[in-house]
Amino acid sequence: LELIDDGLEDLLDGTDDDGTPQLVLRCARDDFGSLQAALEERGLQVVSSGFAWVPKNTLSLTDEQEEEVAALIERLEQDDDVQDVFHNLG
Repeated sequence: LELIDDGLEDLLDGTDDDGTPQLVLRCARDDFGSLQAALEERGLQVVSSGFAWVPKNTLSLTDEQEEEVAALIERLEQDDDVQDVFHNLG
């Protein structure tokens, strides 16, 4: 709860690419530095950090539409000029 004062907005359970459990903390962009400093001051190790676009509203699609969008996202991710792909699918 102390981290709320440092900008913490959301705390989620997650896993990394290898399936190792991890906590995902979310905050506003302006609070990023202060939240990271607060974690380090409390002796918590930050394994990785970065910025990501998180949608406020998500969309639901039909199965057919989901397949089409998934194929598009896959093609975009394979492009060497594309660094990240963000979407608002639920």
